[in-house]
Formats: sequence, C-alpha cells, structure tokens
Amino acid sequence: MIIVRNRPGAPHNAADPDLPEETVPAVRRPDPLALELDLSRRLAEEFATVPIPMVTSAVKSAVAAAHLFGDDIASSLGTIEQLAREDLLAIQAATSAQDDIAAEDEIALAG
Repeated sequence: MIIVRNRPGAPHNAADPDLPEETVPAVRRPDPLALELDLSRRLAEEFATVPIPMVTSAVKSAVAAAHLFGDDIASSLGTIEQLAREDLLAIQAATSAQDDIAAEDEIALAG
C-alpha cells in the first residue's frame, strides 16, 4: 500500500485519497539474545547458590538442544527454561551433597 501525503501531517490511502490511512505499530520480533539473557538472569536469581557461569552454561546448552530440533528460542522458551532448570537442580543437588560431605569431614577432623 502506498501512502500519499496531500496535506502536511495528513497521510492518505493512495487507492482512495479521501480516506485517512490508519497507522499500525510495527510488529517486533523477540530478540533471541535478549530472551536468552533474560532467562539466564532470572535463573541466576532463583539459583543463587549456583555460580553464574554454570547458569549461563546450562541455558546455552538448553538453547543448543532446542536448535538440534530446529526450534528457535522464542517458540521454545518454555522447553529451554525447563531443560536449564533441570540441569541447575542437578547442579544444586550435587553442590549441596559436596557441602554436606565437606562438613562431615570437618567434624571428623575436629573430633
């Protein structure tokens, strides 16, 4: 559709100059990097005991897994979040178990 301006500030429909043209805001596609960074930030806040590089790595791995199936980040964000969350829960559990073992070793050495 061609917009013709007959009067300053008054766009008109080229097919019918008597009808004003309605403006429609441009549709913005989600930025994949921004979605990935936002997810990393949210998960880093939720899993505060997991180091940030490990959170970032878990999210990147989940994104790579989604790409293997031909999915883009925007359409598979829920799946990406679920995969990253499962990895982070496993990392958190392993870290917690290591902390428990270290605490038991300290008690044994002190006693």
